[in-house]
Amino acid sequence: MVEMMYMPVFDVQHMQQTIVRPLSMYEEKHDVSTLKEVKDAIRIALMMVSGFREILDDLHYDEKKLRTLQFNMDDNYESVEQVFQKSSDVQTKVILEDLLVQMAKLDMEIGDLILEHHHAS
Repeated sequence: MVEMMYMPVFDVQHMQQTIVRPLSMYEEKHDVSTLKEVKDAIRIALMMVSGFREILDDLHYDEKKLRTLQFNMDDNYESVEQVFQKSSDVQTKVILEDLLVQMAKLDMEIGDLILEHHHAS
């Protein structure tokens, strides 16, 4: 089994610094280089969330860590959703929407995993 480690995509502060704030700055100034950095950050977050979904069942079960991830996921989801609503760039909205879908799926899968372990014991 794989040990669960710290993953920046689940850190609310990391999401704020790499996606939420820069995208807000882009909306104010329409700086293309800022938008490219934001898109890269969104793609990295999407890759990490998707990858985490793929290995979730192989992880060493630790309810406390999973609940912490789930709590952070909720906070991150709300932040990203607010930015999604305000974004004017169509491409950015598409990848943000994909990220939101993957985050919601991971959140549900974490909840299902916790329930499975509770019913198994």
